[in-house]
Amino acid sequence: MHTAGAFFRRQLTTKAAHHHKADEGGPGWEHRTGGGWLLFKGPSSEYWFAPWVKYLQAKGVSFFWEKHLTKLEFDGTRIVSAFCGGEKIPGDSFILALNPFVTADILSGTPALERQEELKLFKPLVKGGPHVQVSFRVAFSEEIKFPRERTAVVVSDSEFNLTLFAEEQVWDKEVDLGENIRSLWTGTSCISCVPGRIYRKPVNTCTKEEFTEEVKAQILSCAALDELIKEANNGKGLKDFPIMKLEVWHEWVFSPEGISSPQPKWVNSTNTEPYLPANRTPVPNLFLAGAHTKTQVQVWSIEGAVESGRRAAKAIDDKVEVLDQFRPLWFKALSGIDDILYSIKAPQLIDSALLALALFLLWLFFVK
Repeated sequence: MHTAGAFFRRQLTTKAAHHHKADEGGPGWEHRTGGGWLLFKGPSSEYWFAPWVKYLQAKGVSFFWEKHLTKLEFDGTRIVSAFCGGEKIPGDSFILALNPFVTADILSGTPALERQEELKLFKPLVKGGPHVQVSFRVAFSEEIKFPRERTAVVVSDSEFNLTLFAEEQVWDKEVDLGENIRSLWTGTSCISCVPGRIYRKPVNTCTKEEFTEEVKAQILSCAALDELIKEANNGKGLKDFPIMKLEVWHEWVFSPEGISSPQPKWVNSTNTEPYLPANRTPVPNLFLAGAHTKTQVQVWSIEGAVESGRRAAKAIDDKVEVLDQFRPLWFKALSGIDDILYSIKAPQLIDSALLALALFLLWLFFVK
């Protein structure tokens, strides 16, 4: 609820539009409230990570691929070096931009470091365990249009709380979707503990085959999604577009013991809110980044991760600019009231307002 509310609030309260000038990446465009999803024009590896790595290597940055960070060498005051796959790497500054589960595990190997302020928050931060959020993609042999540009879909009646997005809506036309593929949807199942409609199993205990069958059934039975498709495709519904393939992202391992991934995912909750660490730590040359740190975005998201990275960089070099999130005065006031209600264990602001209105109407009714 916090994530959804913060996301839509930001869409509605962002201040005046910002004009991005034309450059080698394309023509100028407006970044504005309600402007829709901002996405890459192709797969993120090819369009962002590979060019960025190439640029950094040209600047002299060294990368140690597929070598796990195992330990930080702490002399009681500063970090002296890091050990990656047995290799000792000295440095002046160190930024931990790992998921919080791995970070907590690394810190536990150096108790003197784990006891430091901010760093001691990681143990309670990960106490609730990882969040199972399974990514998949659905391929169609025919192009499926949507009635509005950059339409994202939340299948609200799905037991797995599926989200969907058709990548060809934003990717460059020359991007290869795959042999004979005309539409490519990426999706995520966000709830892992509710039984599905076919096998009556939650995501946690499904086999891969059961999971894919459940996902197909939940997508195809969504009447609202079907209406969207019919509206944009001359009356052709979703079942008129056969699914060529449904593929689960390769890192997910299904087994009788449950589903697992080498990259455990963490998400915000009211339980984790008090334990979000700051980007600066008491160790002068150790910094933290990631959407699990304190940011003005306040949501475990790409935007939160980006802000955290800039704040960590600013902690090292004060010349780095970090743009504050726009929060109108009226919203700050309402947030303050909500915080007070939360502190006294009262219903949140909207519920309290509705309750007050109901009591007022009852009073009017009985007085009259």
